[in-house]
Amino acid sequence: MGQGLVLGPSWCHLPIHIPGAQPGAGGRVLGVKGGNAPGLLFVLLQSEVSSPCLLPSLDPGSHSQDLKGTGLTLADLCRTILAQQLPVRHPAAGSPHPPSVLSEILCHARQDHIDFGPAEPHTVLFHEPGSSSVWVGGRSKLYLFDFPKGKNASVHMVNINSTKGSCRDKRDCENYITLLEKQGEGLLVCGTNARRPSCWILVNDTVMLLGERKGYAPFSPDENSLVLFDGDEVYSTIRKQEYNGKIPRFRRIKGEIELYTSDTVMQNPQFIKATIVHQDHAYDDKIYYFFREDNPDKNPEAPLNVSRVAQLCKGDQGGESSLSVSKWNTFLKAMLVCSDAATNKNFNRLQDVFLLPDPNGQWRDTRVYGVFSNPWNYSAVCVYSLGDIDKVFRTSSLKGYHAGLPNPRPGKCLPDRQPIPTETFQVADSHPEVVQRVEPMGPLKTPLFHSKYHYQKVVVHRMHASNGETFHVLYLTTDKGTIHKVVESGDREHSLVFNILEIQPFHRAAAIQAMLLDADRRKLYVSSQWEVSQVPLDLCEVYNGGCHGCLMARDPYCGWYQDRCVSIYSSQGPVLQSINPTEPHRECPNPKPEEAPLQKVSLAQNSRYYLSCPMESRHATYSWRHEKNVEQSCEPGHQSPNCILFIENLTDLQYGHYYCEAQEGSYLREAQHWELLREDGAMASHLLGHACTLAASLWLGVMPTLAFGLLVH
Repeated sequence: MGQGLVLGPSWCHLPIHIPGAQPGAGGRVLGVKGGNAPGLLFVLLQSEVSSPCLLPSLDPGSHSQDLKGTGLTLADLCRTILAQQLPVRHPAAGSPHPPSVLSEILCHARQDHIDFGPAEPHTVLFHEPGSSSVWVGGRSKLYLFDFPKGKNASVHMVNINSTKGSCRDKRDCENYITLLEKQGEGLLVCGTNARRPSCWILVNDTVMLLGERKGYAPFSPDENSLVLFDGDEVYSTIRKQEYNGKIPRFRRIKGEIELYTSDTVMQNPQFIKATIVHQDHAYDDKIYYFFREDNPDKNPEAPLNVSRVAQLCKGDQGGESSLSVSKWNTFLKAMLVCSDAATNKNFNRLQDVFLLPDPNGQWRDTRVYGVFSNPWNYSAVCVYSLGDIDKVFRTSSLKGYHAGLPNPRPGKCLPDRQPIPTETFQVADSHPEVVQRVEPMGPLKTPLFHSKYHYQKVVVHRMHASNGETFHVLYLTTDKGTIHKVVESGDREHSLVFNILEIQPFHRAAAIQAMLLDADRRKLYVSSQWEVSQVPLDLCEVYNGGCHGCLMARDPYCGWYQDRCVSIYSSQGPVLQSINPTEPHRECPNPKPEEAPLQKVSLAQNSRYYLSCPMESRHATYSWRHEKNVEQSCEPGHQSPNCILFIENLTDLQYGHYYCEAQEGSYLREAQHWELLREDGAMASHLLGHACTLAASLWLGVMPTLAFGLLVH
């Protein structure tokens, strides 16, 4: 039996069972064989057991022929297989706004998690910044998950059952918690309550029913809804009556005057996010809410949906006439544009919004990160400023209105609680959309980046590297249940985007239902139907390759300190960091990295063989050299996350030493060193004859445990 490879914590822990294997046993890939079915690849795994096994994997691409003696590690296998899923977007020649590509291909499993037990089809999260705990609302239950530092996570449950005695079906009887909000010393809990939305208050483990509360919770957990709190005022998009036939409205449901939007100003809206912005004068404070709606343009070539931002004056007191007295009189809406003219790609469907306040308290400089998709579920991230949004509403003319604007102009907030004149309301109510569109920040007005992944949620963390440089780190959830970590550097006019890694937050692969960011503790809280995870933002132990590998990752949270890649927040002294793509390796104590360890493999003559070299830096050129001859070169932006040298037919001249070298600027590093030795081939045939086959579904179960670097398209 050959020597097996035990995989450490920064590699792939594969949840597979191999007969006779010990827990934590690893293995080395001996061979790859094409399956009979299209897209099936069998991997011969030499493990620390008496007999190897064949693992059915994903589509290997065009290499369906028998491949024996590859010598790949399991980590190489992760990279090679996942490479088929991650094509690179090559920017057009001369493109002024090319999103840069990433740096690392990694596997990890560092996060705390707790299982629900029975599945929770709908979850909602509440977390107080600085706390180690998170509240989770589920089905007739309220969970308190605590993740104390250095201790085991714990869970406390509170039952909040439906108060209705009889229902038409079981699902109608459930009480799905949809709202959690801090109220004084207690926690406000609202839920569907068997289609009779109600609220409770939780104080010191004591639950008290507050009764039915219209507008605080929907009738069904599947309904699109927003609830916004500001002091004693509450705003909601939830219908008051279940079967009133009215389209959704944006309401003030608690406050001095209850108001609602006219039924004609939005067409089948799907609400995404609402926020209150305190401006220079209190009377000018605004409510902005983001939504998408049906496109009024019915041209067959026009998109079905358009994305919008709407404004309301927070101090709106309604109008003077009977038609306007109970309505918002300051409603205006504008189109959000997210398109790339260079590639003619348009992204029309707003998925999520995150507002990043300006660190100096300048409300106009608040950044609005929007995640958009198109009909093919490709995604883009566009960034706007509140100042630009405010300017559009203050200065633009109204779409379809060609007469002179009344005074005060539509959308203007009035001091001293003055009602809006009837003429102003009538013009705004019949022409609610402004002509000017809200475009992304930057001179080119283009997306920050776009991708073939389908992103659904986003949070953004502003952090400072060890040298004081500011970075905005985006965490984007995918429809596959993973989180992509993307770093934005530079200023408003010249942003550089590069990716770090993909995070699998759960032990059991599932769609992400909710995600919250604690910027102070640098944690993500993520929920699925099965579990809740606390994910640290500074996942530094996953970076390999010593000092050079740590710096080549260009993760702003991580640096080199006392022979380890550590978080800049936990190191006891100054760390080495070099994040932007400018030859980071000169910072390392040893300017010349150590030579790669020699790895040997015996192969039969005329066999086929892969040599795989992980491209740990997406800014380096990787080359395979045999003796003095360059056999394969992989430039930055190479499609695969590995630089692979395929030897079609091993001859006498092809035995010997092979070196994989990474060249980045003037820096040259030896990444791999292999020696191919002669063998009679009997060993490979013997292993194939005694291999066992595992089900394809078993291998598919492996995939959710992988975390790998992604490529922005």
